[in-house]
Amino acid sequence: MIEIISLLAIVLAIAIGFWKNINVGLIALAFSLILGYYIGGIPINTIIGYWPIKLFFTTFGITLLFSIAKLNGTLEKISQFIIFQSRGRKVLIPIIFYVLAVVIASVGPGNISTSALLLPIGLAIAFQTGISILMMSSLIILGSIAGGLSPLAPNGIVALDLALNNGVGNLGYSIFAFNVLSMTIFSIIVFIFLGGLKLRGNRVDISKPEKFDRKQIYTMVVILILVLWVIISGINVGFAAFALSAVLLILKAADQNESIKHVPWSTLLLICGTAVLISVVSELGGVDLLTSFLASLMNQQTAVPIMAVLSGVMSIFSSAVGVVMPTLIPTTVSLAGELGNVVSPAVLTITIAVASHIVTMSPFSTMGALALASSPETIDKKKLFKDLFIMAFSSLLFIALFLGLMVAIGYLN
Repeated sequence: MIEIISLLAIVLAIAIGFWKNINVGLIALAFSLILGYYIGGIPINTIIGYWPIKLFFTTFGITLLFSIAKLNGTLEKISQFIIFQSRGRKVLIPIIFYVLAVVIASVGPGNISTSALLLPIGLAIAFQTGISILMMSSLIILGSIAGGLSPLAPNGIVALDLALNNGVGNLGYSIFAFNVLSMTIFSIIVFIFLGGLKLRGNRVDISKPEKFDRKQIYTMVVILILVLWVIISGINVGFAAFALSAVLLILKAADQNESIKHVPWSTLLLICGTAVLISVVSELGGVDLLTSFLASLMNQQTAVPIMAVLSGVMSIFSSAVGVVMPTLIPTTVSLAGELGNVVSPAVLTITIAVASHIVTMSPFSTMGALALASSPETIDKKKLFKDLFIMAFSSLLFIALFLGLMVAIGYLN
């Protein structure tokens, strides 16, 4: 009975957060106390120990560094410089924004920060040049998602950490590579379907950006050092980011108080608070119960598509990084075992990570909401809301079919 209660606690925490617009991580911590201590009898110190300190440390470090880069205008200036390279060819502008989003998100800021940076710029340019607002929104968000599961980005760090801590193993760049492949293929479909090819031959005027100032040059050098440091030495990306953030603050590249204030504390609370509740639920047997239920619905042919749809639908109404991955990735090893290992835990983990992120252009998700907020006031925002919602469900259908096809032909195994 307590296993069912523990699973219902996750659903209730998400529902209350969505209904009352309260951070689900905070509600999850309250439920962890009630469910874990008062109902399950888990010692308080044990529950406190479920706080994912390594994950918190890593995510805090990387988001602090990139809050500095955003505050001093480095990321915006890089964007303007690369956009200038289109030389006014309209057909290249959406493509450049997609590639730019992939690159920026993958080296550290992650999907939400990258979308927050690029959507206002991209949608303003799209409106001025007659490019589809829906296409530009979708490509920026998909590019941000593609880069957002990099081992250097917060969401990628979470996915890899969950895989490692739950017995799936070190997936390295597997999630990131397959995510980029999936998002790029879907982006090409979106680009063609929404009239991208019709932009060929059209040109617009784009002004040359100003030169990088001293603070921005320091920041770009530091970001390059971070990437090389992590790749060459394998150092913890969060610790390296803290050290390099200190260097930038010593060089007065940004205001210290503003940089700390712009760390996404709400996201950190969401990720870590939910992780505590998931650990409590796992201790009480809820994860094992969920695994058995999922296994009863699946076979070799249906496991990946069903998991993709489940992950995507959950993510449309909740957080991919704070709810979906922490809930479902811990089930993958047991689930693969119950299915006779016809599908590996790694494949199920990749499916969860990719499918839960591709739908985040939904207006109920942060990036979809950012697209609505960043769009010009003169456009029909109700129509854009509907179109983003349709796009999210279209992406879910695509990823379920695509992942199923990759498994069927043996590319993903």
